[in-house]
Amino acid sequence: MSYRIDPNARFRFDPIRNVSFALPPQQQKFFESQVDKAVRERADAGGPKQLDPKTEKTVVVEQGDSLWKIAAESNVKFSDLIAANKGHFDANGETLHPNDVVIVPESAPELVAKSAAGAGGVPSGEKAFLDDLYGQGNKLGYQDGISLEELNAGGAAIKADIGAYLDALPPSQRQAAALRIATYDWSDGGPAKASAEAAIRERGLETDPEEAFAQGLYQRGNKGADSNDPNYDFAAEQKQLTADTKAYLAGLPEAERPAALQRLFDRDWTDGGPAQSAIEAAGKDLGIALRPSGHAGPQVEAAARKIIDDANAAGSPGKAFEKMAEGYAKATPEVKRAIANSQDALTLIQAAADEATQQLKDYDPKTAVSDQGDAATVMYNLRGLVDKADPDLAVKLMQAALPTIEAANATRQREIGTDLIGMEGLSNLMKIIDKMGDTPGASAIVTRFAEIGSYDINSIPQAVASGSRLDYPLALGYPVDETVIPNVQQFAAGTVNKDVDAYLEHTKELQYLIASKGPLMTPEQLTQAIADYKTGKGPQWQQKEQDLAAKVREDGKKLLVQIDQLGNLPPELAQYQKQANDAVSKLLADDKTAMALNMTLTQEPTLLGLPKFDKLAGTLRLTDRGRKIVEEAATQLIRRTVIPGFADFDPSNPATFKKVDDALVSFKDGSMAKMLGVKQSELDKAIKLVEDSLPKAGDTPAEVERKMRQLNAGLDEITDTNGIKAFKNDTTPGKILRIIGTAATLAGLVNTGVNFANNPTWKGGLKMVIDAAGVSQRAIELSHGFGLLSGGNKTVEVFGSSSKPAVKVLGAVGAIFDVWNAVDYFKAGDPTMGSLSLVAGGGTVMAALGTGTAFGPIGLAVVIGAVIAQFVVAGNRDNHEFETADATAFLKHAGLSEEAATALRNQSREGYSPVPLLIQYGELKGFKMNDAASRQAFIDWINAMPMAARDTLVSNLHHTLAGLKGDASKLTATASSDSAFTDPARFNAKEDFTAPDDYGSGEVTVHIDNTASKVRNGEAGPASVAQIDVALTALGIAIPVA
Repeated sequence: MSYRIDPNARFRFDPIRNVSFALPPQQQKFFESQVDKAVRERADAGGPKQLDPKTEKTVVVEQGDSLWKIAAESNVKFSDLIAANKGHFDANGETLHPNDVVIVPESAPELVAKSAAGAGGVPSGEKAFLDDLYGQGNKLGYQDGISLEELNAGGAAIKADIGAYLDALPPSQRQAAALRIATYDWSDGGPAKASAEAAIRERGLETDPEEAFAQGLYQRGNKGADSNDPNYDFAAEQKQLTADTKAYLAGLPEAERPAALQRLFDRDWTDGGPAQSAIEAAGKDLGIALRPSGHAGPQVEAAARKIIDDANAAGSPGKAFEKMAEGYAKATPEVKRAIANSQDALTLIQAAADEATQQLKDYDPKTAVSDQGDAATVMYNLRGLVDKADPDLAVKLMQAALPTIEAANATRQREIGTDLIGMEGLSNLMKIIDKMGDTPGASAIVTRFAEIGSYDINSIPQAVASGSRLDYPLALGYPVDETVIPNVQQFAAGTVNKDVDAYLEHTKELQYLIASKGPLMTPEQLTQAIADYKTGKGPQWQQKEQDLAAKVREDGKKLLVQIDQLGNLPPELAQYQKQANDAVSKLLADDKTAMALNMTLTQEPTLLGLPKFDKLAGTLRLTDRGRKIVEEAATQLIRRTVIPGFADFDPSNPATFKKVDDALVSFKDGSMAKMLGVKQSELDKAIKLVEDSLPKAGDTPAEVERKMRQLNAGLDEITDTNGIKAFKNDTTPGKILRIIGTAATLAGLVNTGVNFANNPTWKGGLKMVIDAAGVSQRAIELSHGFGLLSGGNKTVEVFGSSSKPAVKVLGAVGAIFDVWNAVDYFKAGDPTMGSLSLVAGGGTVMAALGTGTAFGPIGLAVVIGAVIAQFVVAGNRDNHEFETADATAFLKHAGLSEEAATALRNQSREGYSPVPLLIQYGELKGFKMNDAASRQAFIDWINAMPMAARDTLVSNLHHTLAGLKGDASKLTATASSDSAFTDPARFNAKEDFTAPDDYGSGEVTVHIDNTASKVRNGEAGPASVAQIDVALTALGIAIPVA
């Protein structure tokens, strides 16, 4: 029988003992010449000039061998063997002699699979086959100078061979072979191990013996469970599965068997027939005690069990509950469910509940230490545990505790007939109910406590006035207008508004600067001004701002719950619904209360999508302001969850359409229809129109425009059963759908390389897309926004170019929402909330343009921090509090000089800033603050003013603002009083007059300043552009020309 030597003729391999040993020197020399001869003769015949050590072996012929026999023993095709020895032997192997060297190519996987079965039915050629692949991998891993491409190609070849071998085996043998391959010692085998495992996984086979056994066990059990064969013997199958399970465990070290059986038991055996029973039987036969399991999977159950075991080791039942709650809070959702379903956990919870309710066990009111003291202690104990637990654990704890409390109440009612739970106990009960919230099971617990019926005139109203939920007082069925509404109103007017005041007080200077100085700046300048202001205030100031804002949002969440519950009273309290709705309307009418809700929903718009707030949107929409708050939350939700899905949309890449579809589905699903006040069926139609409007690869500008016009017209035509067209372009739903369609189209075009600024084909295409979709170009000025994104623009240099253009595009499109929100507020006569959204819109634009840079988060900070500028201005008009160095530094970001910024920081006696008035004057003179060159020319004009003259001008403008009551927009080009300035005779009128004195004996001189003197003294108050022009000339300041 032939034997193998290495290509260098140094060693002979013994496949039986799996060892190699050195050849004698004389044989080494001889076989080296034989190898050289075989390679040389092959080369002379046109074959390879050297051996490939990764794919070829060298074999020495012995007496009785033939090429046919060698091919069969090596599991190679005869034709492949002849080809590898081209020129060395003829096609029939007639020149083969003992001690000749034959070059043997790598084994054919199909032949290896068909080789004779050896021990255990394993193909006899498998071991050599894997050894060869190991050798290939080893050479790849240690070959000097090998390229990544060569390494990957070698790994792919090994993977292909493993795959071909597995595919050639009968299906029933493949999993066993896969396990043998996976457990083969691939150490130092280079890419061989990873390649082998990849081939196994691609065929749906397992590399882990335990996983493979478990799957086989399940499949066999499932087959039996689904069998309709009346002769199927369930008991016999279970017995066989039990025997197989025991045999599997017998193959493991004894110490590992209990853990392995527990892991098998922890799997999900639903529809697994007798498999689970077989595992339990194996455990019983082997004396292995299995712990209770929720069958959520070995890893999940093990993690849950560790948390529970660690908790049980903590000490008392109460300590154990706290420890479990600590681990539960950090666990994954899957582990949390496993704990919740664990009998061990329920036992622990029951023990904690028993300990907490000990004072009411075997309760006897006649021997109680105090009237309601025992119940107070119990509720105190339970609250202490609940405070440290997640809501679902709190529910389970209360479920475990209630039977003892109910039994004690029954005894008290039978013996005495008065409330079991008093003021202190009810106060803690309200906190417990707050913690449970809307968790499944919480409502039933509240109902059971309501059946106990305890009430206290102090604790429950006080809890509601502190922001507690209304579940318990509503469940008691007491008059809502007397026991609930006044206390909700007290919470809003007291806690909520006071926390808003605290936020305003802390941020009032920044808000004032943003509102009064910001309009003079570009978005980039305002962003940097805010960042520098906050940096200058230091980390403590910044942290306090965040903490105060968080407190307002927390108040807002509590108030939202109360409003939700007031707006959806239970049927038995329906007679109070009108009073409750009126109360909600009054709450929303309060500026500070509305602001708290707006801050909450703007930052956490997903709240309106939660099941617990299923009806909240409808409640808030009872008023115009509430409707806008809901719609603004909806736009924020769309901006964060829908529009980002378009970032990778590329019409030339079909794979990217799925993200767009997913984004549109996320918009269509959930509570969006309720938030927008439309029917779900109509929203579905609108989304279908958006889907149809998406650009396809190769669409021309004309085709894109056609689709956009079709979208616009289609949305206009959607009519509900009442004849209402909810998606016209002057409605919020209509605006939103048009923006979504525009956003998807623009992102798709940008991602395909369309450059709206420089591409002649698409010249005007940006405006075309927007106009065709029915989006107001004038309202959003989007073309200007996209100009900021063009190549070579200074803004791009400022913000950097690392982010995808489509991301910036979508951010800018998203900012449209805030502008429209603001417009709707103003139209509704709500300037407070209108100014809120305008400032937020500016921040959003900055955030969009700053994507991937330091400016993004700062822009978002504007959205959070600048929403209440209107309140700040209203509260600080009687002082000069903000005439600070910070104000000067803030204004300098607009490009103003130190002297100009110092002059413009000054406030009037009423607290008005001259900056908005100067801007109004400039715009009436033709300057455009949204045009970089025009705005800079205006800034240059301010900087060029003589210092003294500028200071005097500011003083005059303060008087103007007093006359306009601070509303700079009221400044007009001309006024009825213009002649006092424009008529030289009146402007420079005589100032000194003589008049009789009081005694009639002489005359006195009376001085009355003319208009010119008043201008020079800073006391004139010019009331129109024409009057300001005259004042400028009088002060020696050039009249600006746009």
